[in-house]
Amino acid sequence: MRFVLSIVVVTLCILALMILLPHDKFLRYLALNDGQAPTAHWIYERINRDPTPIDIAFVGTSRTAFSIHSARMQKQLEELDSPAHVVNLHIVKMGRNMQFVVAKELLTHRKVSLLVLEMDDIEVRSPHPDFIYLADGSDVIGAPLFINFRYWSDLARLPGRQFGLFADTQLQKRGWATSTFLPPPYEGSNFDHSEFILTQDGVRHDRDTHYTRAQIEALSKSENNKVTPRILPESLDWLEYRMPRYYIEKILSLAEASGTRVVFLYLPKYGAPKSCETCGPWYGAHVTINPWAEMQSPGLWEDEAHMNWDGAKVVTDFVATEIVSRHLLDSTKSTGSRE
Repeated sequence: MRFVLSIVVVTLCILALMILLPHDKFLRYLALNDGQAPTAHWIYERINRDPTPIDIAFVGTSRTAFSIHSARMQKQLEELDSPAHVVNLHIVKMGRNMQFVVAKELLTHRKVSLLVLEMDDIEVRSPHPDFIYLADGSDVIGAPLFINFRYWSDLARLPGRQFGLFADTQLQKRGWATSTFLPPPYEGSNFDHSEFILTQDGVRHDRDTHYTRAQIEALSKSENNKVTPRILPESLDWLEYRMPRYYIEKILSLAEASGTRVVFLYLPKYGAPKSCETCGPWYGAHVTINPWAEMQSPGLWEDEAHMNWDGAKVVTDFVATEIVSRHLLDSTKSTGSRE
């Protein structure tokens, strides 16, 4: 028994040491390559290497990517006598834990006036499938267990991830290896996908698809059939939706410590209700920008969940006006990195 216990203790110590291995964090962001139009590497560079201020940051999924054009919003804000530097820090796929990772990197290293978090028509309970790529080791270990079906698989992958990153860092320092994904030249202070996507093969994909009302309603109906409704009674929302709300609380705590204001941006699917029905009163204490009424034309949609370029212009302009008219942006602009 003592021998078995010794083996367990030694194994745990080895795993702990592996998890603590130092590495170049940029390699984590290079590893998350979606194969079409990756943004993680740009997010890291924009936050850590580009001294251009970040006054307003949008954090969300592909819905945010295809609804907000940060460069256009900057021009709109300037015309409204509220100039600000805007960034769209989107990573595709749902999962509040990934949004926490991005917000943590941002608020740890930059002074931001306004953080705009995506709110969907149905609060997604599942974690992001790529959380293990970008999250700090402490955040992987400290993730909530309930209801988190990826916890143990992420934890099991963590030592291997850390050792691989450590080895890659050492090899690259000595010039013995190069990264498996070499990103394109830095895209600049604004990196937007709402007008077009330039995939890694160099092909431009314009977001100019248009549907009739009958077509978009058929798409919406098909997609809604795949959605898992609330499983537990509403009185147990604290358990069923613990995962997303846990990470929202962590983001809000980071923002409060950083002096950053947080608002939510409601980006529903086509045909969704005017507000998030499963989010409940939990979000009620926070400002929400809601462009639902402006999004109802079927000609504004690329598919049932994402705006086309015409839709993005409508939403971007609406949000810019809301930010100014509701005085959501502090008059003191950021100056670069946090001290």
